[in-house]
Amino acid sequence: MRKSFFSRLYTAQRKAVVKSSSYSSLLALSLFTLAVATAGCYDDQGNYDYHELDAVAIDTTGAGIQSEYAIMRFDTLVLEPKVTFRGEEVVKADEAPLDYTWTIFSATSGTGASAVIDTIGTERRLNAVISRTGGNYYVQLVVQNRNDGIRQFWRVPVAVSEVFDGGWMVFYERADKHGYSDLALIYNPWTKLNANYNRYYTNLYETTNGEALLGRPIRCLDIAVSLASGNNYVGLCTDWTLVGVSENGILKALDFDQFFHEPPAVMHPTWYGQHGSGVMSGQSSEVLLNANDIYTNTYSFSATEGRATKFGVPKFAHGIGELAPWNAEVPQTLNYGIVVYDNTYHRFRYAAYNSAQLEEFAPQEPDLCAFDINNTGMEFVMADWGKGTSYAVALRPYEYIIMERAGARYLTVSNFSTSTPQDNNIGVGLYPMNDLCPGIANATSMAASHVGSFIYYASGNKVYNFAYDSQQPASVAWTAPSEDEEVTCVRIMKYYHGTIYGYGMVPSSDRLVHIATWNKNTQQGRVYEYLINPASGILNTDNHYEYPIPGRVKDMAWKFSMQ
Repeated sequence: MRKSFFSRLYTAQRKAVVKSSSYSSLLALSLFTLAVATAGCYDDQGNYDYHELDAVAIDTTGAGIQSEYAIMRFDTLVLEPKVTFRGEEVVKADEAPLDYTWTIFSATSGTGASAVIDTIGTERRLNAVISRTGGNYYVQLVVQNRNDGIRQFWRVPVAVSEVFDGGWMVFYERADKHGYSDLALIYNPWTKLNANYNRYYTNLYETTNGEALLGRPIRCLDIAVSLASGNNYVGLCTDWTLVGVSENGILKALDFDQFFHEPPAVMHPTWYGQHGSGVMSGQSSEVLLNANDIYTNTYSFSATEGRATKFGVPKFAHGIGELAPWNAEVPQTLNYGIVVYDNTYHRFRYAAYNSAQLEEFAPQEPDLCAFDINNTGMEFVMADWGKGTSYAVALRPYEYIIMERAGARYLTVSNFSTSTPQDNNIGVGLYPMNDLCPGIANATSMAASHVGSFIYYASGNKVYNFAYDSQQPASVAWTAPSEDEEVTCVRIMKYYHGTIYGYGMVPSSDRLVHIATWNKNTQQGRVYEYLINPASGILNTDNHYEYPIPGRVKDMAWKFSMQ
């Protein structure tokens, strides 16, 4: 109680009143005395049981954490700072009422900077794959006390590098999103020069661009336009669209319409490729078949400049039927600007260099050619380019096409590399396959050797080696580990560009085979890699690489690199 204090105060006030001769002072003091007297009778029953806040601290001392990090994109970042609660280190999540949030966000601001903040962890220990594109970032930890909502912050700078300089591209339909495509990339000493590591990345398109690519895959192709890193882009063609992505980051750089000076009214791609060996500057073209129209984009190979040209108007043709998903890709000649196949009327057609009109070839001489390219009588099935008239820098391959007539399949070989449209012997080879090639009626993919007289073809869970010149039965080159695996794609390591190819810039050139399978029961794809004898196609099974792919592979190709 406080009554003794107030009594003394009251006495002092009375003495003050006596000394005062002012009535107003007497009244004011009387009112104050009444208030004080009333307060003196109040017993304060408030709750003043104070306690210290639940102190939370983040400590990196002795935790092996660097002051900053420099990592490759898709590397795993592991951080484990110490966290204390009420002075005690927290080891297990249930030891304290704390919530953890790890985020990554751009360390730069202003025009062009990304404002996206991604959550990458919700536990004290961060163990996260960093998928952000190349740049400077902060990785930040926020620890929040659930009792009072108070938060503690800690952050560290992280520089991300994303230069995908080379490797093996795998283009597949997503198992979890039917009707959508995505891209994987494989790095190992066989697929990238001077690589001393083994890495692979999947779902690169969605991870980078925020969504999977609409449509089922047709083709992935890295066209070498420039020797300068970053000036090329990778074309990804589906049955719905064509996009161009940056070679160093897989970031979408071109939508379908941006490939054209004037976009077509209908967007329906059926084939994407290139024409020309790249050796002669200005003789190579990007090729697109869209809604049965043929588009070409002639470009020059440059040491520094990127591509500035686009698709123009489609080629003009009289009486053309349904075009096969193919064009002759690697002729080293200006005699042809494009060569295509009319699957309705069973004939090849060409357009001269820089011409807009499709034309007929000269009549073929039956005694000089293996088949008539103006009237094959066969339907296109699948194709690849392979062994031709010469090798190395001169790169002059032939076109190998499996065709079908009345249920019988044939391997045709055509010379569009060194011939002219006036030559009468362009069809140089015709090989019946039914009696010599098991499973050929159900073949799903093929690959032609550039240095040996053989092709691979896939059927069921096997890859067969057909040495066409020997006219011996095809042999089994490889069998999948499981009977449930269907081979969907087979490719030999090679590249169309004569200079890049001839001077040894393509790793494992002609001596590496890639085999992709699909297991419909497990909804799992796989890619297998084996070194081969480039002349015979015999696989070396002592060592191989193997990768899980989250979808059904349609196409695979080398990603161009100067390294």
